[in-house]
Amino acid sequence: MNERALAAEKLEQTFNRILHEQMAGIPILNNRLKVQTLGLQMFEGRIMGILITPWLMSLVMLPAESDDWNALQAGATQSHSFPSNTFQFVINEFDGIGKCQTYSLFSPMSEFANQDHALAAAQSFLDTLMVETEQTEDNVVDDEQFARIMRGDETPEVLEAGETGIGVRETPEMNIQEKKLSRRDLLRGSFLTEV
Repeated sequence: MNERALAAEKLEQTFNRILHEQMAGIPILNNRLKVQTLGLQMFEGRIMGILITPWLMSLVMLPAESDDWNALQAGATQSHSFPSNTFQFVINEFDGIGKCQTYSLFSPMSEFANQDHALAAAQSFLDTLMVETEQTEDNVVDDEQFARIMRGDETPEVLEAGETGIGVRETPEMNIQEKKLSRRDLLRGSFLTEV
């Protein structure tokens, strides 16, 4: 089994365990979706690709053999530049994976009618990720605004997707002001202990 296939298997096993042990029965889940990885590839010596779950979709980056991410604090952010844009990844750690970095693309996942719909959105993002674009104010991802929305400090009706193809929409299934979740808490399912 090659390195990317092994990484895909570990990610899917870990997030299936989170789904069954920590997320079961939570209203935020889109039960038409399953845990799946897509497009795992090497980028600057690291494996990265899309992780789809019934509660979120993220761009995930795993460390290269030469990376030492032990000193990176969980919840901190680190910038990574791609041909299309620069993104702020969040440092996470999971049993079975160890340290990884994630960039949230969609959450919650209620917009997706089925797995094929989610896979098409993920593939569309991957198709543009490695396409060089001129950086302008219009296509820079505003991570500070995203953080304010996730904290519930700001709740616009719609954040339109920019040239990166990323969009976040508030839906009736999740009132962001009622649940003040960090992206890290949502990814890990750790908000369950507070409910």
